Amino acid sequence: MKLTPRIKSWIESFGVHVALSDEKGQITIIVAERTSVDEDVVTIDLSEQQRNQIEEILLKNDYVALAPGQLGAIRAPYQLKGSARLLNGYLEVEISEIYCTKPGPEAGIRLDVLGYDDMKHYDESRWTDLAPVNPS
Repeated sequence: MKLTPRIKSWIESFGVHVALSDEKGQITIIVAERTSVDEDVVTIDLSEQQRNQIEEILLKNDYVALAPGQLGAIRAPYQLKGSARLLNGYLEVEISEIYCTKPGPEAGIRLDVLGYDDMKHYDESRWTDLAPVNPS
């Protein structure tokens, strides 16, 4: 599922929170600031410490959840889910599900099933800030 320009912009501008779960259900969350998006793949630049922290988890469970970081957690209320793999020091996540986390009646709506054009319309009809304000 190709990400909309708004989702892409928030992720690339403010990074992501990455949630992983081990076989016992123990959650690990890492915060990454350097990210890029290509269609449905989010590439996350990790520190060595972050890679070491999640490597074992990914071997047993590659399903992860992402949320936009910093201000994006409030202004871009999405949770993205998909399969992850470590590749050359980066975490690559192929997005397969996108959910709205906006409080209220829209909370939990699965957006990726709308298709790209309708998901883009959903974004554009509910927010006027299609791109984040530059943090610098």
